[in-house]
Amino acid sequence: MTAGASAPPHPRTIGLIGGEGRVGSMFRRLFEADGLTVRVAGPSDDPGYGGLVAESDVVIVTVPIAETLPVIRRIAPLLRPEQLLSDFTSIKREPVQAMLTSAASVIGCHPLFAPMASPAGQNVVLCPERPGPWLEWYEGFFRRNGMMVSHLKPAEHDEAMAFIQGLTHFINIVFARTLQTRQARLEQILKVCSPVYQVLFAILCRILSGDAHLYGQIQAANPNNPPVLESFLANGRDFLDVVEHKDWDAVYGFFDEAAAYLGDYRQVAREESDFLIEQMTDYLAQRRDS
Repeated sequence: MTAGASAPPHPRTIGLIGGEGRVGSMFRRLFEADGLTVRVAGPSDDPGYGGLVAESDVVIVTVPIAETLPVIRRIAPLLRPEQLLSDFTSIKREPVQAMLTSAASVIGCHPLFAPMASPAGQNVVLCPERPGPWLEWYEGFFRRNGMMVSHLKPAEHDEAMAFIQGLTHFINIVFARTLQTRQARLEQILKVCSPVYQVLFAILCRILSGDAHLYGQIQAANPNNPPVLESFLANGRDFLDVVEHKDWDAVYGFFDEAAAYLGDYRQVAREESDFLIEQMTDYLAQRRDS
């Protein structure tokens, strides 16, 4: 691999550590479609990952969250200054700090979507802490495949994920658990749901159809999650208190203050949700008629 002063480097070989998983397999396909050679290795294929690191221009760690830091710490001493080291983990602060102990360029990466046939239109966050000459190529790869790229500092990323993933997953997991513990008659509930609530139940079940290990690690690994979840529970207790006491002014005020915080985004989101509800209405009608 050579890099001139006026041209960004272009890799020949991508090394995916853990690349046999669903995320790794999806990106392997995308990299190979870009004309790149992809090496994939797990511990049984390449103990210590020395061969993969030595032969790759770009090394990407795509293993379960709990394994990410041990793998990065194992390979960091093997990286050379001309290489790029990245990861696909859903937390960023600790993995990026660990990658910075290497001699390589470092760009943390979080694809915010599940594996799919085409990732076009999906979001990717990059944390270019020490990008060297690699940022133009790396960002260009995602954009060529239709993905939307944002840049955040690792701490900013983890703070945002505490709401995007930590809180939303928590709400849905506890929602499903409450249905279970209250022995809710799910079929009856779904039968009388309007389409807007059908959308909510669809999202609930989408999350609860996922991998418990993945969702559990997302909850536990981000240190920003507990304070956000504590705030959620405290607000829930406050709201429950005024509801139980039928303090109507307090109930209305609680609602109005929360709504005011959302500002103009409420109208944008209402239009977006109208579209989802229309689609759900059409889908349910077709299913009834089939």
